[in-house]
Amino acid sequence: MQAGPASSNETRYTLCVGDGAARFKLAETELTLSDEGIAYELDGRSGLRPFTKLAGVRLQALNGGPRSPWETLTELTFTSGRPLFVYSSSPWGADDPRRDSVFISFVQDLHRRLIAGGHGSIAFRRGIPEARHRFLIVVVLIAAVVFGGAGLMVLYVGLSGKAGFFEVAGPLFALGGFGFWIWNSIVRSAPGSYDPRHLPRDIFPE
Repeated sequence: MQAGPASSNETRYTLCVGDGAARFKLAETELTLSDEGIAYELDGRSGLRPFTKLAGVRLQALNGGPRSPWETLTELTFTSGRPLFVYSSSPWGADDPRRDSVFISFVQDLHRRLIAGGHGSIAFRRGIPEARHRFLIVVVLIAAVVFGGAGLMVLYVGLSGKAGFFEVAGPLFALGGFGFWIWNSIVRSAPGSYDPRHLPRDIFPE
């Protein structure tokens, strides 16, 4: 799982990838970055995908739940063919701290080569697409009404003397933690663009 030089201008990284198709398990493959492009094998197909046909790079934070560490996804879209999704997680989507440093090195190396190659037409984006983010906000607002009402009910029970302090504090703390996690998810997944010379490290894997 270590990155190592293949030749004077190539570097290899073993990471989990996908192409947008539904998968029960992510594929683990070797990605080779060169100044010309990125080469890899997926579903029996292999070869070099040149940077001259790279249309966009998107970095997105991923979270499996309130107690799960944040992971990161890099989406590479090309002018033709399927996109390439590169993950910092294990093949099953779980956290694997050993992969984080390899993934970060891959992202830094990729952007360094793109900047050096003068590929100015590439769009660099962060977060989820705007339509999905708007839908997420609507879902969060509905959840805020539901859980906010539950929190007020618990608080009322506590203030009325029908329950002790510790009986009320636990549910209120749990609701507050869940609300913070949801708010953090909205912030980290907010769509936008970034400068490839200054990577959005706030959404790097933890």
